Amino acid sequence: MGAVQSKLKTVCLVIKLFLEANKSLEELLKRASAAPGLPVPNPTPSYWLADPPYPELVDIRSPQLPAEADVVIIGSGITGAAVARSVLSVLSERRRRDATITANAPHPDPNPEQNIVVLEARTLCSGATGRNGGHIKPSPYEAFAQQRRASLSPERAAELARFQVVHVRTLTELCAREGWDALAECREVETVDLYLDEGDRDAAFVEVRELGRWAPELEMHMWDAAEAREGAISYKAGALWPFRFVSCVWKDLLTKYEKRLSLETGTSVLSIGSRRGDGYAYEATTNRGVVKCNHVVHATNGFAAQFISGLRGKMTGALGTMSAQRPGDKFPDLNGASVVGVWDDSRTEALPLAHLGGIFPTIFEPNWGRDSSPEGEGSRTKQAWSGVVCATGDLLPFVGRLDPRLTGRPEGAGAKAQVNAESSGCAVQPGEWISAGYSGDGMVWAWLSGTALGIMISGGETEDLSEAPGRPGGRLSDWFPPELLPSLSRVKKAGLENFVERFS
Repeated sequence: MGAVQSKLKTVCLVIKLFLEANKSLEELLKRASAAPGLPVPNPTPSYWLADPPYPELVDIRSPQLPAEADVVIIGSGITGAAVARSVLSVLSERRRRDATITANAPHPDPNPEQNIVVLEARTLCSGATGRNGGHIKPSPYEAFAQQRRASLSPERAAELARFQVVHVRTLTELCAREGWDALAECREVETVDLYLDEGDRDAAFVEVRELGRWAPELEMHMWDAAEAREGAISYKAGALWPFRFVSCVWKDLLTKYEKRLSLETGTSVLSIGSRRGDGYAYEATTNRGVVKCNHVVHATNGFAAQFISGLRGKMTGALGTMSAQRPGDKFPDLNGASVVGVWDDSRTEALPLAHLGGIFPTIFEPNWGRDSSPEGEGSRTKQAWSGVVCATGDLLPFVGRLDPRLTGRPEGAGAKAQVNAESSGCAVQPGEWISAGYSGDGMVWAWLSGTALGIMISGGETEDLSEAPGRPGGRLSDWFPPELLPSLSRVKKAGLENFVERFS
């Protein structure tokens, strides 16, 4: 979180300089508020996408695009995987429970009428999820302070911090229970926020103490200057290989629901439209044909506003540049504004690369040393690539049902569409849904946001669900923060111009 927040803060400082120079924000906001377009076909090769655990899934697609589905999910990253797993598991549990109550015949094939089609423009999980290092790093004191500055009550700010923190346990336990921990390299770690400035350290310590008043169970340790540079804060976090984790989820779902789940890579969505009169509420037009459906899930993060015009100017893409580097030979082996409004991950930025190449030796000297590259293996930087992160005007994701006034499309829910939805075990009014806008913190927002969305789509919001791997128990309201819902009133106040105020 800190690195992304630092990038956003830098952008805001640049905006302030423009203001001080009496220059207009119009051009910047216009670019940031534009339609994202489709993902470029030639993204920079991500280090994390190499050596896929299931090569057969990378370009998976049906010989012919399915003509209909109950749910269409746009995006095959961590959000799309969480939504699909949640919908299928909730409906499966419900059918098993109902069968037990009514003493029905055995039902080895859960949800006989339920089907989901996942549409992915490029290869599997090739967007933001496949381009980050998998730091399940909640930074709860920063999140708490940020929401307090936005005038949220301390009780609610603490709940949002808890929602992020619980991702550490949820994801590590899920991987352990499903046997994915080795392949996805999922583990619990200790993270350290290192401070190089006394003033920044003192301000952070104040935030830690304030959070401790409202969420004492969130343990953090403060280190003074004698122990770590100018000071540090350490706390529990997690790490995994996101692409491999998501690949494991899809592999598992395809094994369990082979006839009910279809992954369609190389399938760009060109438009979304409403339907009436034939049993389906919506249609997704793609480069391979049209899919009719009752629910459309926008799980494309930075690209979500492409088909949701009401969210333009409320969320935008920003280009993040990453690198994989060899450490210096003395580094201990502990085993362990031009980018705003940009959706093109086929290029990298020179200045971030220069920063990445020099910051590690600067911070860790004298414990860095010379380049440790083995002879013949080239420079210290092994690979550099970019990815599109997404920021919303209030720095919280949008998660929930979309009002038709945001999509610009009427709800295509005729009587036949409702009957169709109920027959598939999903007795929820057809509609469009979103889980996107993680502001660079997808690893501590996306999984449970997608899981919550799946519960909503499957009509389980008021059910007292049992705890399951990857999902908290209880009613949805027991653990899902309502502040994330994309209500019209919230969206209205989430303009991108708020960046300046949020970081001032």
